[in-house]
Amino acid sequence: MSEHNNNNNVPSEHNSDTTTSALLTPQPHKNRQTHGRFKLSRSKMNTILALCAMFISAASFYATYLQAKAAQEQVSAAEKQLKTETWPWLQFSYSNFDLDSTQATIRVDIRNSGTGPAVIHHIKYELDGETYYDVTELMDACCNLHAYQAALSDAQDEESNINYLKKFGWYVSSEPQKILLADGDSFNIFTMPKSNFNRGLWDKIDDHKSVFKAQACYCSILKECYITNEKAVITEVPSCSTIPTSSINK
Repeated sequence: MSEHNNNNNVPSEHNSDTTTSALLTPQPHKNRQTHGRFKLSRSKMNTILALCAMFISAASFYATYLQAKAAQEQVSAAEKQLKTETWPWLQFSYSNFDLDSTQATIRVDIRNSGTGPAVIHHIKYELDGETYYDVTELMDACCNLHAYQAALSDAQDEESNINYLKKFGWYVSSEPQKILLADGDSFNIFTMPKSNFNRGLWDKIDDHKSVFKAQACYCSILKECYITNEKAVITEVPSCSTIPTSSINK
């Protein structure tokens, strides 16, 4: 009777194998999530696509901006180069001796020392606060040029066979208005050789050279306009229709 009970308490080989097999079999993870949890929703996908489109658009805009800026810089550089190649620079010059004729001669010129032609619109002069647009009017205001001219004319009328201008001292004057002065060229404004007859007048004009004021307004072929004075001070102006009066005293 006792022996029967002991046999019942011993586990069978079949039960042991079943238990070991159960322990070695992997069990489903209780915390594993379903595949649907890792999928993006439609709204999130649309948001991501919108952000990508915005980024691409911003990058495209920046690239276009850089291209436009580079093109603008190239155009600006080309314009500056063209302006440099066509820039006129007018200068007044005064001399009282002619090396070619070795004679004392008053000569007033305006010269284009720039790199392009200049269209001279007008020249104005100033003496003692008064403005003149004719160089002979300026010379008369300082030195009675018209009296000298009248005396020569009277003498010429009395003796028509004598060239008094050539014998006693001639002068030449001109006013450049709407003329084209090429680069490197000069335009003569006033010339007077010295003679025994006009010595007093000639010396008086030469003594006044430091008080004469002059101002020329001119434009380049690109229609960029400037004023220059007797000291070669160049000022850019919108046009030659109006001239700043303060510039003449620079």
